[in-house]
Amino acid sequence: MVRTPTKTCPNLSRLFDEAEPILLSCFLGSKPFERLIWLSKYKFDPEDTDGPSAARDMLQQEKKDRLGPLETEAARIVMIASDRGEYVLEALAKASLEAEQAKVLLSQRDKLARSLWAFANHHGLFEAAENSLHMRLYRRYDKHYQTFMAEPSVDGGPDAGSALLAALLDDLNKRLDRGNGYSIDRFDIPEDGDEPPAEMYLLFHPDPPTSVREIDEDGNRSSIYFRPPGEAMIVYTPSTGRVHVRAGNRKLRHTIAERFIETALDQTYSNQPVDFQAYDISQFLKGFELVPPELDDVVIDRARVIRADISIGNLANRLSLSTTISQNISDVIDSQAGLSKIFEQAVAIRLIEIAVRYRRAGRDDSQTLDFTITDRNTSSLLSIEDPFERVLGHRLLRHWKILREGRAPSDEEGMAVVPALLAIWDIGADKVTGAWLLDRGVDPSLLTELGFLVPAGWEGDDLIDDEDEVGPVAAEVVVRVEKADAEAEAHKVADLKVAEGHVTPSGKPDRYRIYRVRDDWVAQHLKERLEQALDAPAIEKLTDHLLYLGTLGVDGGDVPIYLARGLDREKVRSAIDTELRARHNLGIGLVLQAGNAPGPCLAANVLTPLADQIDSKQPEIALVADKLRSVFRRHRILARGGQAVELIRAGEDIATLVVPGKGSIDIKGENRIGVIQRLVDAHNTGPMPMTTGDLVRGIAEDQSLSNIFKQPLWDKLKATFLRSHGKKGPWEIAI
Repeated sequence: MVRTPTKTCPNLSRLFDEAEPILLSCFLGSKPFERLIWLSKYKFDPEDTDGPSAARDMLQQEKKDRLGPLETEAARIVMIASDRGEYVLEALAKASLEAEQAKVLLSQRDKLARSLWAFANHHGLFEAAENSLHMRLYRRYDKHYQTFMAEPSVDGGPDAGSALLAALLDDLNKRLDRGNGYSIDRFDIPEDGDEPPAEMYLLFHPDPPTSVREIDEDGNRSSIYFRPPGEAMIVYTPSTGRVHVRAGNRKLRHTIAERFIETALDQTYSNQPVDFQAYDISQFLKGFELVPPELDDVVIDRARVIRADISIGNLANRLSLSTTISQNISDVIDSQAGLSKIFEQAVAIRLIEIAVRYRRAGRDDSQTLDFTITDRNTSSLLSIEDPFERVLGHRLLRHWKILREGRAPSDEEGMAVVPALLAIWDIGADKVTGAWLLDRGVDPSLLTELGFLVPAGWEGDDLIDDEDEVGPVAAEVVVRVEKADAEAEAHKVADLKVAEGHVTPSGKPDRYRIYRVRDDWVAQHLKERLEQALDAPAIEKLTDHLLYLGTLGVDGGDVPIYLARGLDREKVRSAIDTELRARHNLGIGLVLQAGNAPGPCLAANVLTPLADQIDSKQPEIALVADKLRSVFRRHRILARGGQAVELIRAGEDIATLVVPGKGSIDIKGENRIGVIQRLVDAHNTGPMPMTTGDLVRGIAEDQSLSNIFKQPLWDKLKATFLRSHGKKGPWEIAI
């Protein structure tokens, strides 16, 4: 069968058909093809009139996989030769090239020639045009890019070759720690319609070393070790202050944005998400009607759901129904006996496919836009090549309230969500379930709208991300009949039963949703709100679980204020205790905990749940300051060690030892509490001191005190609260 080059290699065929010989010769001799030994017989001198036709023979003589690298690069050139790419290339050339070079580029005979000239003669400019085009198509859809907040600037960002850019490279070198080889290029992006002028910085950084296996044409195999270049793009819009970053992963994007804003712009970095979006298809549980809007530049003839996937009975079970745009899916469902009842009782809506028949303004022909949306906050719109259709799809989704865009919280909302954010921040989880939120009276929709949570699928064995190493969770929905009292009738209740046998009552599908937590944004919002209550805010991150907030004036002195989380976990509480004891020189402080762990004191500091100190009737958290002063005055004597040696029970298996002049320390575990209680009783009523044998008798007779208490608790006790009269005792309270 005769091969058709225009189908197998359409972009390469176009170059052979339309490109000038001199540019085609430069293309075949470009650096990306240096290792293609077979290509040497097709390279030609531009003066050779038969060269292009001889080179074109490769399309018939060579296999498609051999031509793959050339087709890939040709596709890049053709993309920049499009109307949109041509506009970007010309704009960057005028702003970035020397006048003579720009003149040579712009004098090429057509769009393809200009794109090919840039590829062959000024590859940095060509790549900048690619990145700029990519950014304009994708950045507004929260895909590939993340947007960060900075302050607008009249002077813009740092200039090429400036000391600020050099400082940024040094800073990133230290942060990423990948060796040398960093470079950065700056380009000006001109105004484009409603897009204001911007500055683009292309950052090239070393990626970790890797290797590949290679086989040559003689069958010889070898390994090639190399360090691939990593690439990131930063686009700063001075008029709006927005910073768009494209990089390989979320952590890298945040690191680059943080260093650019703080080092290159000399501003304060914010974790507040910008331009974030979420797709919500839950409305299709109630029906599938889509009312098309009236638009100026396009006429929507028809918009219909043509496919719906639901979960029935069991979250892992899926039922899919598909039709065509000429039929109404609701009519199809109603025409089949029992099918409408199945859709009404669906556990969740999993995927929706929408088809839109439309006509552009000034055109008579109709076109069809087809795309899908899933319950995992994804849409196939992002993979559609035509930018007009991508924009049209998102305009429709906004009209139908399927696409919800985030916004900054108002003062009232910022205060209202603080208790919920405290609970979320306290557990320190990357993801939370809808059931966890609803059981605590938290509205997931508001937290999603404000950017604190991101929809991330559903709870179930086929829905949890393996990349997080959570592992599968088998789940099913079971229906039972719940008996009522004498005045009410029995009714059906749906439960979610997981593999371990635990049954979680179900009220609505939102209980099964999973949300990803934007932990940095949650923490920043809490810190900003708490700053308002302090006299001298000076926020410092001491550990992942402990923040120093600043000081609060109490009775003429400055009291250090801390915010802690995870105090219900012994290891975390012990680590925070150690950190606070190292700061004893600051005096007795007030530790605000995000959760509700027991105990009035922690490491000679007053401990209180922050949620208990918030006046929910007031719009501003600053009013909490008087409550904080009150709780500190009430418990500071106890934090100092009280007036007598005591062991105060704070929970079933936790107690606080208070020793005058020494402060307080938490004791967790029944055996430990039993030993300390004997020492306290001996101090208060005698006899004292006590031998190790007497202390452990009937509690843990086969263990030493160091084994019972473990490190570092035993070291803390010996250093401050206990003393012995020998290496092995006897022991007494150190007072």
